[in-house]
Amino acid sequence: MTLRSRQAIAGLALCAATMAGGAQAQSQWDYSLSAYGWFTALSTELDTPVGAVETELSFGDIWDDLDIAAFAAFEARNGRWALLTDLNYASLTSGQDTPVGIAFDSVDVDTRLTVVSAFAAYAVVDRDDLRVDLAGGVRYYDLDIDVALNAAAAANDRAAAFSESWIDPVVGARMRADLSDAWFVDGFADVGGFGLGNASDLSWQVFGGAGYRFNNTWSLRGGYRYLSVDKEIDGRDTKLELYGPVVGVTARF
Repeated sequence: MTLRSRQAIAGLALCAATMAGGAQAQSQWDYSLSAYGWFTALSTELDTPVGAVETELSFGDIWDDLDIAAFAAFEARNGRWALLTDLNYASLTSGQDTPVGIAFDSVDVDTRLTVVSAFAAYAVVDRDDLRVDLAGGVRYYDLDIDVALNAAAAANDRAAAFSESWIDPVVGARMRADLSDAWFVDGFADVGGFGLGNASDLSWQVFGGAGYRFNNTWSLRGGYRYLSVDKEIDGRDTKLELYGPVVGVTARF
């Protein structure tokens, strides 16, 4: 993780902690911490000096190529109000035999992605068995992609590097409904970027899943998540898609 990634993550975390800490002095807050695995597939489209490069990796491919990954989420709630943060980090190196034109035999793509989200949410529906939140906030991205185009003759190999950090304004909604004392369903959707300043041209994600509460503290949740980002990086159009099942455990305190 780069220095700018750590600085941005620390800033977002400090902002959320300060807001929660100030409000805690006035009333009672409830907290939850989640650790989860996102068994994601990856699709990228990159404009390079020699043409467009497209790669598509299944979760099995990524499992073989994954260097490191971390996923966690934190929520602080007080009545109808909530503060939410979410951290995704992954580093992987992949190789494919897909030729680029006729000059290259294969392509190697090294991707390092950090995504940190921070939201404030308000429950427009707040019943014992149903909660619907509207949320607004920011999502920070730090993306590094190294592309190596391999030719039959090593002297003709080409390489390209893409690197950028940016912040998207994001709006979204969440829903959680109890099916019984133990079982529940939940989901969220958001959209951001909108081409504002250095933000993404468009970014959006959706999640839908179900969970089981073992007691008032521990619960288990699973579902499916999709994230898409369109962004011009170093003057080149770049599209990144991550999608796959999610399984996680949550502690409430």
